[in-house]
Amino acid sequence: MKKQLVTALAALVVAPAMSATSVDLGYKAYTSDTKSDNGGAYDQPFVKLTHFNKADWGTLLAYVKLENPGEIEDAQQGKDGKLTVKSLLVLDKQIAESQYNFWVQNFLVSNRTVMEDNFYLGVTTNRKYGDLFINAGLGVNYSAAHFDPTGASFDGISGYAAVINARYPFAFAGLKHSLSVNYEGQIDRDDEHMSTLGYDSYGHQIITTLKTSVTDSFYTKLHLTHFDSWGSVPNDGIEYGVALGFTF
Repeated sequence: MKKQLVTALAALVVAPAMSATSVDLGYKAYTSDTKSDNGGAYDQPFVKLTHFNKADWGTLLAYVKLENPGEIEDAQQGKDGKLTVKSLLVLDKQIAESQYNFWVQNFLVSNRTVMEDNFYLGVTTNRKYGDLFINAGLGVNYSAAHFDPTGASFDGISGYAAVINARYPFAFAGLKHSLSVNYEGQIDRDDEHMSTLGYDSYGHQIITTLKTSVTDSFYTKLHLTHFDSWGSVPNDGIEYGVALGFTF
């Protein structure tokens, strides 16, 4: 078993790969209705470091995001804002020569008030229709969460997770653009998970992003996100933002 594991890891390292690392500096905000319905939602800057790797075995995406670094923005009603750390790891390991992948994903969000970690394990498929690329998958969700004000915690299987990621590149006004829509949903959450974070049985986030490449290395991003019983917006809402990025 140990020999097989070493061989598999070596294959990941030596496989031909295409990789890119980028840094985004941005600012995100919420609609007034979203803030009214969700006390934890407030406008704030962010910094995001992302790495993407594509190889013969599949793809790897990872990022670390700092929201409200330096805690320079106050929360609602003049309360102190918090630094929130978010990290994402997505691994799609191609199954033989098929269009299907073994899918592993982990997302962690943590600040002084709340911690939530969602680990997905399942299968995804990659499809291409002309220039349109779609990745979609379904898996089981293992969650861990803690909410400091109440002391409530949860750790266990919490239903299922589904993702649909679509990306369409196009050219306009002499610049290269990429429009992406990323859906992530959780279905049939555990009752204790719901009570810990104030969630419903079903929740999702849908992120629509327009990326414009100004040069080969420099780009801008505009995003609009709809939340349904998700993260700091358990009572639904809309987030929007802008970012400047650099690839190296």
